[in-house]
Amino acid sequence: MDAGPHALRVNTPAGWRAFGTAADLDLDFASDDRPAVVTALLAACAAPRDSAHWWSRSVGERIAAVLRVLVISTGVEMLAMQARCPRPGCGELYEFDLPLGRLIAHPQAAEPVRVRLGGERVISLRRPSGQDLGAWRQWRGAPEGELRARMLASLLIDGDAGVDDAPAIAEALSAVDPLPGFAVDCPCPACGVASAVRIDLEAVALAQFARMQRVLLREVHAFAGRYGWTEAQVFAVPPVRRARYLALIEGER
Repeated sequence: MDAGPHALRVNTPAGWRAFGTAADLDLDFASDDRPAVVTALLAACAAPRDSAHWWSRSVGERIAAVLRVLVISTGVEMLAMQARCPRPGCGELYEFDLPLGRLIAHPQAAEPVRVRLGGERVISLRRPSGQDLGAWRQWRGAPEGELRARMLASLLIDGDAGVDDAPAIAEALSAVDPLPGFAVDCPCPACGVASAVRIDLEAVALAQFARMQRVLLREVHAFAGRYGWTEAQVFAVPPVRRARYLALIEGER
């Protein structure tokens, strides 16, 4: 899933920066602790440069921030995506564009979410945060019912709710904060049937950053081998000029 050709004039907020410095080579995108990776990325490239701040932000706000760093880093408004039609007998593989510019513009509210449940019950709960994701990772291995009950209890502010209420609560959270469970309706170009394509926006963005990191590592390797430059010397050269040097190196092979 590579960035498409749609260029975007990026408005970089104060204190934010593009991914692509020597320090970014230390980020471990292969780690299975995704909340920690996202927090480290945001503390390095977003503002404020404060891990505690980003741990405390809601999951939706963190996703929007990661997508903003991606747009700042690539200057690209759309990502080319693929999906396969789920209709039996079709299975067509098709492409569509993911509009990053519109996603990062999605407003991120902070107030509690009120949900009306069966039996005239009304509850209020917090939006899950990065800290919640980190805590929930420690509960892996617990029975699914127990895990859901503990997750719900950790978010509940007021009212009574049980595991059976989880679908209604998830729907209410998605209505006010769609980025964590993002889905887009896509019509199949072959059969015309529309289906909801679920997209893990965080995973998509992290895959892009991992790809950029591999490119940076190859650049350092090429310059070290050809000119004997240190890592610091490589990153002291602006990216546009590095690309020209790389073209010369490739032309000599």
